[in-house]
Amino acid sequence: MLLEELDFSDVYLGDAKTWLAGVPGTLDPIAAPPDCRDELRSLRDICQSEFEKSGKEEFSVKHNGRSYRSSLLRSLSEDVYVLRRFPTSVPNLEDIGLHSGYVNMLLRPRLSGLIVVAGAVGQGKTTTASALVAGRISKFGGIAVCIENPPEMPLEGQRGEGVIYQRWVDKGGFAHECRQAARWAPSIIFVGEVRDPETATEALRASINGRMVVCTVHSDDAQTAVDRLYALANGTAGNSDDVANLLATGLLAVLHQKLEGEPRRPKLDLLWLGDEDGTGIRNTIRQRKFQQLGSAIQLQRNNMVMTARQRP
Repeated sequence: MLLEELDFSDVYLGDAKTWLAGVPGTLDPIAAPPDCRDELRSLRDICQSEFEKSGKEEFSVKHNGRSYRSSLLRSLSEDVYVLRRFPTSVPNLEDIGLHSGYVNMLLRPRLSGLIVVAGAVGQGKTTTASALVAGRISKFGGIAVCIENPPEMPLEGQRGEGVIYQRWVDKGGFAHECRQAARWAPSIIFVGEVRDPETATEALRASINGRMVVCTVHSDDAQTAVDRLYALANGTAGNSDDVANLLATGLLAVLHQKLEGEPRRPKLDLLWLGDEDGTGIRNTIRQRKFQQLGSAIQLQRNNMVMTARQRP
């Protein structure tokens, strides 16, 4: 059996033992099949060589046509390379399993502002964000610049009438790269993850200048994602009122997703500010009443369901 034939998300590649995680229908972890021992040894040698060459504890590697993000875990007894396997292609938004109403909103023409894809670790945020970037560039053309550490999805290159460039940014350099990307006047900037105040501020500033900014954020729900962005930017983008106004002005949508079922599909909560009710939602954000956003999300969900039922 080849490694390519196995369905998993992560490999814990130790010196003597290898474990697989994210195998459908099992509890993590399971032991790697003995048939893959030689292939796994080759993969570990590639990781070891890259670590010795670069000195970095996080990097990407390729093996038998597949790309992996490798992170070095130094345990008490051994060095373990933890590998996340990347997809070979970027899915369409429709293929991910999003409701058609959400897809139609996200693929409207002439959108601008900040779209936040939020969720816990391992819930497919990067996949959804990448599908959104690729889908819009393919449909409407333009240039997208993706700022990531490391790049996870194969976005680089021409898509439809547009082009996507990916940049591998060292940790701590996201804010600088976001400012730099804005100077290149792309139609979309994708920030792989917002985790520090400077990056949050630069993403918000870029979002109010007529372009789309897509980013991912760790959060438990959509309203917490808005609160987290505000908390990160607060103190670096002016006073509290300035930050709340910047967030209210720049924000277009928050997608919070959680993967459920087998095969796993995203269960999505969407806060959308692109329609008539967006004015009231923006005022709620300006007043920093973030927990009230849950009611807006529920109302928008109910309206979408009602609209879908009324269609012939």
